[in-house]
Amino acid sequence: MNKIDYKSLEKPLNTHFKVEISEKTAFKDEYTSKLFDIDILPGKTSFWSGHQHIEIIRKQSLIDALPGNDVDLFVQQISAALHQLTLKIGFNGMPVNVEKQNELWQKWLAIRENVANAYTGDWIDSTLIAVDKKILPGEALTEHIKQDLFLNEYFRGVYDARFVENNFSRKREVYGLCPFPIQFNENWTLQISENQKLIKFSGNWTKNVDQPEFYSWLKAKTDNDITEISVEGFYQIDPITGWCNALESNYLLIANNSYIKKLKIILTTN
Repeated sequence: MNKIDYKSLEKPLNTHFKVEISEKTAFKDEYTSKLFDIDILPGKTSFWSGHQHIEIIRKQSLIDALPGNDVDLFVQQISAALHQLTLKIGFNGMPVNVEKQNELWQKWLAIRENVANAYTGDWIDSTLIAVDKKILPGEALTEHIKQDLFLNEYFRGVYDARFVENNFSRKREVYGLCPFPIQFNENWTLQISENQKLIKFSGNWTKNVDQPEFYSWLKAKTDNDITEISVEGFYQIDPITGWCNALESNYLLIANNSYIKKLKIILTTN
């Protein structure tokens, strides 16, 4: 049985995080991409608990979106609230708490006021209220923040995995492919060399979605049933730092070839 040992982060990590989304139907073929520079800065590690504070600072350096798309611009502005986060990381390398919650809330209120003044419409009000509920300080905040696309992809619980003959299976919640979270059955294969520890993964949707809104969303996209939702990719760990220095996830949703959506996520480090 193999297990990847977790190490506290000792030096800053400078990463590049790219998100590519494409949607194809019989009537249109759309593509958008976003590129972020994300720095992960280490803080002190508690001798007693093994918890470490880290700061995550992100800067959007490139966007290739649909011209004149107010929705994209709106999402960019409200997501700025998460561009600087302080997290407490457990001894298993997973976030256990969002720190400085009141500071995060005040930052959101300032952004919210600017957005509310710049946009109008019922959907704007309902979206802002939904974000209010997610960023409101309290016990639920950490779970909401962990649904962020970068955090969900980067912090995967790899240090809890116990590989038998270098194989491991698990269920994982995925965000970003659809407006609602969906669950995958994933199979991981561990490859260890002198220069890296590499996890290759693949999986399929569990079809365990008790969400009428999800099927309503799909119905709006296509009249057909889903035939496939799958994922494949890799997660690479630096043997010196013990932290991920590269990853790639490729998600694919196909509904009888009448609707195809792809989500590709790439992370690299300097």
